[in-house]
Amino acid sequence: MADPADLLKAWQHAIRDLGGVAASLASGPAGAASELVRPLQHQAELLQQVLQRQLEFERELVGRAAAPLHAAQDLIDQATGTFRAQATSFRAASTTFGQLAALMDQQADLLERAGTLMRDPLTPFRSADNESIAEDE
Repeated sequence: MADPADLLKAWQHAIRDLGGVAASLASGPAGAASELVRPLQHQAELLQQVLQRQLEFERELVGRAAAPLHAAQDLIDQATGTFRAQATSFRAASTTFGQLAALMDQQADLLERAGTLMRDPLTPFRSADNESIAEDE
């Protein structure tokens, strides 16, 4: 499909050529040239209006057709940002869970020692004696 602006330029060029022909006719009878040019000029103005409206219509049509694509692109951009923020949050949570796991291991070790001491309260003294004997040897 030809561009409306190109059609308009071609039509204006044709009208100018006809105007040149009409000017050459002006050397003949005075009213003949102006009677020939006036309807052609009016027709050119009407065609220019039609082509301008067609161009505006096509621009609006393309704009409306592309609007859902622009909206989808905006949603994709927002979703990308949201996913990146969630990834950052999960990384921070992962670090926190690692720290909590280490703390729970320490608590389990303390409870294990407490249980051992409750079963045999002299256990710490025996291990100290064994260490001093090993040093003496």
